[in-house]
Amino acid sequence: MAQPVTASSSSLLVSHVELYVTDARAAAEAFTGGYGFQMFATAERTGAEGASRSFALRQGDIVLVVTQALDATHPAAAYTAVHGDGIADIALTTADARAVFAEVAARGATLRDGPADHPGGWVTARVAAGFDDVHHTLVQRPAAGAEAHGTPLPLPGFVPVAELAPQAAESPALTVLDHVAVTVRTGELASSTGYYERAFGYESVYEELMVQGKEAMDSKAVRSPAGDLTFTVLAPSPDHQAGHIGDFLARHGSGGVHHLAFATENIVETVARLDKRGIVFLSTPDTYYEALAARLDLSRHSVEELREPGILADEDHAGQLFQIFTRTVHPQRTLFYEIIERIGADTFGGGNVRALYEAVQAEKAEHEGDTRTENAQ
Repeated sequence: MAQPVTASSSSLLVSHVELYVTDARAAAEAFTGGYGFQMFATAERTGAEGASRSFALRQGDIVLVVTQALDATHPAAAYTAVHGDGIADIALTTADARAVFAEVAARGATLRDGPADHPGGWVTARVAAGFDDVHHTLVQRPAAGAEAHGTPLPLPGFVPVAELAPQAAESPALTVLDHVAVTVRTGELASSTGYYERAFGYESVYEELMVQGKEAMDSKAVRSPAGDLTFTVLAPSPDHQAGHIGDFLARHGSGGVHHLAFATENIVETVARLDKRGIVFLSTPDTYYEALAARLDLSRHSVEELREPGILADEDHAGQLFQIFTRTVHPQRTLFYEIIERIGADTFGGGNVRALYEAVQAEKAEHEGDTRTENAQ
């Protein structure tokens, strides 16, 4: 059960998500060219943890940072050697990094780096996330001078780009980070979500065992006191085959971020624009849409509008949601992304989790079939 939080920790908000990558410029171009992000700041930093190059990207209220190690001592070098490109930091902004650090430490958070002052009035600290080698940087920005082109700079050492690249007329219109999906090992679901409930005051918003034939996964979602960050945590069921969750753990080398979900206000338009930019989505069997009209009274978008791009629909007690998942282009076939539109829905129904599971399983089967065909030729 979540413990009461003080004003300091309850005011934590998402600052940015940082990816450690092998080629920061290529990663930045994939987000700007494919997903319509704009680069607004850059950094080349050298310090006790090594040298790095970073690019900060924005779209709507979503801020991503891609960071490349420039020497073997920077933690991005070790991270990418194990995982390939992936999400290493989900940073949180606060008005008082020292107070929050002391509070979450007292509540049992695993500590990484104590509060440190930086030129210009910045203060940062770092605590472990609830899953493997991901962490949370606590970011306290100075009172002034920490913006670039109207967006807060993510970390000390970043400088604004001279000029923003023009936004395309038909941008994908991604608005906020809807949720972060995380995979952990069998038996770690309770400890991972309990860590956020205990140390950060998160609340449980759903939990479910999802069984698909011989395979199954446990899932639980926890949400921050401010309501802007939701972790959907997935783990293989100990009594079933591990399925694609087990595949992720094996390929990633540990638990970690499975996917990011980006919200949009019109998923049909957004997916069409992403498709034109070269983003490839998982396909959905036509039989899904044959049953959809009988299953749901759609509040927005027709069955045919959803069928062509392969968009899924679901419903919970508060309303409906529409979602689609990208096909992973990660060399280790791990990290991917989700586009989601909510019409009143504020949690995750069982059909939502099942849709994710079935879509990824279908992609897995298709990939294995392609591999068998290639081997036969």
